[in-house]
Amino acid sequence: MVGGGPAGLSAATWLGRYRRSTLVVDAGHQRNLSADRAHGLLGRDPTTPQEFLAEARAGLEQYSHVALWQGTVTMLRQVDDGLFRAVVDGAEVFAHRVVLATGVRDRVPEIAGFHAHYGTDVHHCPACDGYTARDQVVIILGAGEQLPAFAAELLDWAAVVRIITDTSGRFIDDDQRAVLDGQGIEVVDGAAEALVGAPGALLGVRLAGGELVEGDRVFFSYAHDAANDLAEQLGCQLDHEGRLAVNDFQLTSVDGVYAAGDITAGLQLVPIAIGKGTAAGVACATSLRGYRTESTAPTPAPPTRWFTAG
Repeated sequence: MVGGGPAGLSAATWLGRYRRSTLVVDAGHQRNLSADRAHGLLGRDPTTPQEFLAEARAGLEQYSHVALWQGTVTMLRQVDDGLFRAVVDGAEVFAHRVVLATGVRDRVPEIAGFHAHYGTDVHHCPACDGYTARDQVVIILGAGEQLPAFAAELLDWAAVVRIITDTSGRFIDDDQRAVLDGQGIEVVDGAAEALVGAPGALLGVRLAGGELVEGDRVFFSYAHDAANDLAEQLGCQLDHEGRLAVNDFQLTSVDGVYAAGDITAGLQLVPIAIGKGTAAGVACATSLRGYRTESTAPTPAPPTRWFTAG
């Protein structure tokens, strides 16, 4: 199991319940660790990302077949006898199955004060944190053709939505500006330079020319890059965004390799990552049905749910 976020820990939980010998390798780079709160989790809304992860890890302690390791997988290959060979912090590890839950990495704005505000009044996910921006003035930072649609998402909650665009980018054309104007979304041309105000008491964004664009919260969207290096080493099929293609059982195009969470296509929400992790864990566990997972056991049967492209 590569990745110890919501998807990885969920998969590990179900592998543990099926009594499959499981090693979870977690580099500690969960995407939402900067957030003050995680929302929308049934029965624990809200909680902090740290509390959620601590509870999930504590829950794994009841499964003696599951081990957690804080570290990094630097190499992952399928070897001739059907096993997978991984290098974990310089040590070799062999496994019959692999579950990838390595997530994505957000590109963040390079402006003064960003890290002090990130997770408090600066956010990357409208669905996750839009409710906290209800009836407020929201500023959008970002780049790319997706930005107008990203800004429009905030109309579900915000009283005012303003996009600040670096005019050197030229990524909002006249047609898009007309649509944004029709939706009541303001477009401010200029380069964001700094966040103004204390964390939790944001006043707005200062532009390079000194102008203050007033706002209560900032949402940003530049790019989020799938952490798919290991998937590429294994030869897994990727989509046009670099996400892993999986079937309904979270099986990738490589037999014996499953994937879950934001590394796969679809909504990027913690509850959905948990569900995908559950599906991956159960499918991975049942593909080993009838076989022991100790190193002296025979090679297990191939996955029972074969991948079909398209």
